[in-house]
Amino acid sequence: MEKSAADGSQLATDRQDLLEQLPAFTLLKQLLPKLQGYRFGVGGSLLLCELGLLSQARDVDLVCVAADFAQISSELSRTLRPVEVAPHPYYQSRCFACFVAADGTQLDLMADIAVVQAEQRISWQFDQAQLQIRQGIPWMSAEQWLELYQLFQRPQRVALLQKFLQ
Repeated sequence: MEKSAADGSQLATDRQDLLEQLPAFTLLKQLLPKLQGYRFGVGGSLLLCELGLLSQARDVDLVCVAADFAQISSELSRTLRPVEVAPHPYYQSRCFACFVAADGTQLDLMADIAVVQAEQRISWQFDQAQLQIRQGIPWMSAEQWLELYQLFQRPQRVALLQKFLQ
């Protein structure tokens, strides 16, 4: 995307227009009123789209505090279809749920994130203080997702965020 104004306003408008076209963003906007009062943040590929680093997001990633996980999961299951997820040998978060909207858009909800690397369990905790509210949405920070993508061993996403943060 070309930056046509010195202040970056055209870039911001282009980014917002792109977001508005994404089914994942549409789903997020529909769910936001139901999630008010819960402690969560939006991350993953949708965050990268919001930051202007990607043009597509295939799902919505919500990270929350463990104390709110059951209530958020219950709220989401009123609108979305819960999907059974088989245990993974490396991703061992204490709280994880997957949902699918009628249009096929997936939403992953997670808390108390943990990954097994070299036979060692590494935990990562959600820090609500790092949330950045933009457009009324609690976005996680790029730094948080850099840590998570490193933990998840996603080198392309790590490189993308490292370049962005320089």
